[in-house]
Amino acid sequence: MNEELDPIRELREDHKKVKDYLLELIDALNKKDAQRSLEILILLDKLGGPHFRFEEETLYPTLKKFFGEEYYRYLLKAHDKVITAAKKIAEVLGKGAITEDEVRMLISIVRSEVLPHPIECEGLALLMDRLSKEEIRAIAKSIERSRNENVPLLEWAETIRVKKV
Repeated sequence: MNEELDPIRELREDHKKVKDYLLELIDALNKKDAQRSLEILILLDKLGGPHFRFEEETLYPTLKKFFGEEYYRYLLKAHDKVITAAKKIAEVLGKGAITEDEVRMLISIVRSEVLPHPIECEGLALLMDRLSKEEIRAIAKSIERSRNENVPLLEWAETIRVKKV
């Protein structure tokens, strides 16, 4: 394991990248640029798979002792919502062109179903400083493994994820 990997920094950097990509996606959609929108969605899919995987397999279960079962289930449902939204966005963008109505719908989906999650999830970093060194190391290993296996979000959701949408 790379001893330099800081899970708190990695979590925050991933969330910043996701936020930036989502804002770029909204911009590309506003321009009715289906090709660029699809390119951004693919970047999000590639980043989201390893990220959601380490969150669900290690981070959320480790932090559950602080926020409890109810919020843990809420976080999993938030992932469900993002996965469902990504599938819908991919379906529409996969046609190669988008109408004005689709632009409005897709922007609404991004703003209401996807963008809130990285904003809310960013707060979990506040709890991570309360973890033991062993727990931090386990999260760092999970991040590395997930990134090394590099399974995109929608593929992970269908093939590896325990909870299916």
